[in-house]
Amino acid sequence: MSTVPDRAVLDAVAARERDIGEISAFVLAHPELGHEEHATSAELASRLEAAGYRVERGAGGLPTAFRAELATGRPGGTVGLLAVYDAVPAHRPSDGATVPTHSCGHTAQSAGVLGAALALADLRESLSGTVVVVGCPADEIHAPGTQRLGSGKALTAARGVWRGVDAALYVHPEFLDAVWSESLWMRRETAVVAGGRTLRNDVDPAPYAAFRRLGELLETLDRARVMVETIVLDGDVEEGSGLSLRAQFLVFASSEAEIDSLLEPVRQALPEAVWERGNAIEAIRPDERVTAAVRDALAAAGRPVQSDVPPLPFATDFGNVTRVVPAALIGVGRSEGWAFHRDGGEAQFAGPEGAAMARSIAEVLALAATRLTA
Repeated sequence: MSTVPDRAVLDAVAARERDIGEISAFVLAHPELGHEEHATSAELASRLEAAGYRVERGAGGLPTAFRAELATGRPGGTVGLLAVYDAVPAHRPSDGATVPTHSCGHTAQSAGVLGAALALADLRESLSGTVVVVGCPADEIHAPGTQRLGSGKALTAARGVWRGVDAALYVHPEFLDAVWSESLWMRRETAVVAGGRTLRNDVDPAPYAAFRRLGELLETLDRARVMVETIVLDGDVEEGSGLSLRAQFLVFASSEAEIDSLLEPVRQALPEAVWERGNAIEAIRPDERVTAAVRDALAAAGRPVQSDVPPLPFATDFGNVTRVVPAALIGVGRSEGWAFHRDGGEAQFAGPEGAAMARSIAEVLALAATRLTA
């Protein structure tokens, strides 16, 4: 059980409501893509430092990551709260432009995490154990920086940033209140077909032929499992100059082995391709003890979780974190849903719905943290 009464936790969160609003507004005003979140990362780290956290900037060798720690000096568990703050590279259907926008809820997510962390700092004289906040860049998998360098949660897991944490909590705005026990695996695969440009109509360059075969194949693929992320034909314009096809796929599966079987038809259609394999995003591995504490915290926040939560129908790189530390993946829901990655999403999170979500996230995380540090 928690050493801090739930009422005191909720009051501490309420006392930080202004900070939660300011943080949300700052993140909203600074839409930065994955691995480019310099202003946002600095702002969050500075606020934690001012509240008494010892902050390591550039954690894991990632310039826009941080690890902040608040040790109470009393025996107890170490709980890690995960914050994300990158913007979505939204592809506007109206004009085809790609723009950074906060339509995925990272304003409410990061503000909620910081709100919980600040409230817990205010309660430090009553707390046991240690509170850690890990700022992870590059949540959005299709941002250029994420494609090039990798996703922040997977990278922090691989580079030891979560070492010493007894329980990791990652919460995201969702359609329902949930603690998930299942998600998909994912891997990015890239095929490159190289050839030459020709201006003759009776010669079929290899990249053109591969492009046509790929177009035919797309009609047969399950788009929820084998997703074409990008297809680019690029090359010089002179006869005999270089030309290449670069096709990038996201493959989602129930196991790592299934990724290869799902991709096999694509490999057969592009036998001349040279393939580049990305790192696997692993399925989540839930922990019963952490899950029980989070479910209890959700109930204390007035958000009891249904017993039959459906599997998460996509992959998350938090799965990689769950492989190195006991963890829980949490959804804080809104029955009306959210316009994730679509027009109107940013306005939702900038409005009263977003403010309410940030406070709810702070309440759930602070309540869960007091249970897990006790």
